[in-house]
Amino acid sequence: MRNIIFISDLHIGDGSGKDDFNQDELFENFFDDWKHLENPELVIVGDGFEILESSTVMNAGLANFWEILKNLNESSINNIINKHPKVLKALQGFPGKIWYVIGNHDYYIYKNDKLKHRLFELFPNMEIVPYYYDEKTKILAVHGNQFDSINRFTEVDGEIVPPLGDFVARYMRLNFDEVIRRSFPENVVKDYDNVRPSLDAFLWFEKLTQMYENGIDLLNTWLDNFINMMKQDEAQNWMRKNYPNMSKLSILFLNRVGGIKLGELMVRTVMQFRKFKKVDYLKRAAMKLLKDPQRLVRYLDGYDDPNHFKQLNIDRLSGLVMGHNHKHTFEVFKIDGDLKFYLNCGAWKPVVERKSKNIFQKYFEIFYAIAKVESNDDFEITTSITNKLKKQEILDFD
Repeated sequence: MRNIIFISDLHIGDGSGKDDFNQDELFENFFDDWKHLENPELVIVGDGFEILESSTVMNAGLANFWEILKNLNESSINNIINKHPKVLKALQGFPGKIWYVIGNHDYYIYKNDKLKHRLFELFPNMEIVPYYYDEKTKILAVHGNQFDSINRFTEVDGEIVPPLGDFVARYMRLNFDEVIRRSFPENVVKDYDNVRPSLDAFLWFEKLTQMYENGIDLLNTWLDNFINMMKQDEAQNWMRKNYPNMSKLSILFLNRVGGIKLGELMVRTVMQFRKFKKVDYLKRAAMKLLKDPQRLVRYLDGYDDPNHFKQLNIDRLSGLVMGHNHKHTFEVFKIDGDLKFYLNCGAWKPVVERKSKNIFQKYFEIFYAIAKVESNDDFEITTSITNKLKKQEILDFD
């Protein structure tokens, strides 16, 4: 018997800025239970440690992505561990293999030897990988940012282009977040990144503007900052490399025409089509991969040698595990007559979700899954959700 535990998107930070990981005791309790399972393995399906929004990365400002990556050192890991000693204790006490799958908020670890070696010093049983694949059960785990056009790496003419999402996070924290911090409660700074689905953040901005009446129009402030961000060299390079034809049209997007920002008009138009918010692009990508596993090769830009996956000669998958969109899901279905499953591990970050026109609810739904694998490689999946909700975290804008 083996027990493979899947968790994702812990976003354990260094206590600065938007670090809202405060589930240390629960984390420790889970590990106290898991370490008693027979032959346990742990798979962290990306974004385990929050490097992108760490103090060391943010202090680098708007420097080039690769320059920031090169200059990071062990302090990025040490700061996180010092802030969360119970996490350190729990991981060091885990008796089995720890597979650390790289996501987009911790990609720095994958390419920086100092960060990687520090983790190996702390956790000798850890392996850092671009994806996890179990040959016995045919289960594949990959973070999911590879299927997100804003948060994936792309190779263009031999150059690896970093995701726009990384630059957006750094730019907005240095600019938009400072506007919020001066005029709104601290929790607002953290909460806007946790609104799900993301399109609802625009309505959330409008409600906060009405509620506080402090002269700050949050939606227009966000749009102004976003448009200014798109004028920066790194964002423009991303547009040219990924969308060479549309990069010329972006000139219209970034300038006022007749007193109206086309960018704002575009965003507000998208907001009217809220039915699209229900489209789970990761599930859609999973369905395609379950039909043809080798499709993953085309999404592995930036993860060294994609041919390594191709050489595994995977012709069949029984299931696919992801994270990234912070929405836990477990579905079983038939593909070409065979039962398959798609599992998303959600996140350990809070979710701010619209429940009605004027009510947003902030809560935690901490999810994990365990694949119990028999000696004949048959397996069953069990899942668990821990819900945490405080009355004062229901945001009523009436």
